[in-house]
Amino acid sequence: MSRIERYRDQGRSYHPLTYSLAQIHSEINRAFERFFDNPIWEKPMSIMPAINMKDDGNQYTIEADMPGLEDRNIEIEIHGNQLIIKGEHEQQEEKQGEKMYISERKYGSFHRSITIPEDANHDNIQASYENGVLVIAIPKDPGKKPRKITINRNRPAE
Repeated sequence: MSRIERYRDQGRSYHPLTYSLAQIHSEINRAFERFFDNPIWEKPMSIMPAINMKDDGNQYTIEADMPGLEDRNIEIEIHGNQLIIKGEHEQQEEKQGEKMYISERKYGSFHRSITIPEDANHDNIQASYENGVLVIAIPKDPGKKPRKITINRNRPAE
């Protein structure tokens, strides 16, 4: 045998460097398994509403699923080109003598930020809420068209 010793594992022979890398790989795999076997991953962690955003030609439409919310618990704000939707799922109070056996409903507040296109008209945004779906209509501003920039082939003066 050469000066480099070989390790034996289940009848196979390993070079020391290969054996160390195999150990590291195995330990990383075990760490990931422990991480994703954690019970916090079994239930959805967020009460963030699912959204669709589409371009209808003259306006953008955002639809956000918010079942179980009342419109009084929803706020919509605009900051620059960020549309912010805030809401809160209120927890129902338990009645005297009532025992909860299963509780899968999510409670608490959420905050969702959506970047809207530059040609959006911030002054005429409208919102409606029906059957657990928030619909936000954002008209386009025809004056805010994208502008093409030509490339100057001559080098600018320095």
